Amino acid sequence: MSESSQNPARTEYIASLRELADWLEQHPGAPTPTVADIQLPLMTNAAVEEYGKANGLEVRFDDKGNAHSRIKFGSVEYHAYGYADWDQHIAEHQESRARAWADENDMVIQPRDGGDVA
Repeated sequence: MSESSQNPARTEYIASLRELADWLEQHPGAPTPTVADIQLPLMTNAAVEEYGKANGLEVRFDDKGNAHSRIKFGSVEYHAYGYADWDQHIAEHQESRARAWADENDMVIQPRDGGDVA
C-alpha cells in the first residue's frame, strides 16, 4: 500500500491539483496567476526543521525567529512555515483581530480592571 493511499486527504489534494492543471490546459483562455504560493502551516519551528530535513530543503529564520522553507516548481512555490512560539503568535493574532473589530465598530478595548491600555 502506498503512503498516499494511507492518507485520503493527501490523495484527494493531489488529485485536485491534477484536475486543476488539466482544466487549465483544456481552457487556454482562462486567466492564470503569474505566481502561486501554496501555504503549508506547520505551526512550530521544530516541525518546519523536521520537514526541511526530511525533504532536503534549507530552513531559514526571519528576524522574529520564525522558520520557513520553500521549494519552487516554476512559478509555483510550496511554502512551509512555523513559529518560534506558536501560542504567542495565536494570542497576538487574536488580539489584532479583536482590535480591528473594535476599530471598525467605533469601540475601544480596555483591560477588565479599567486600567490603561498597553
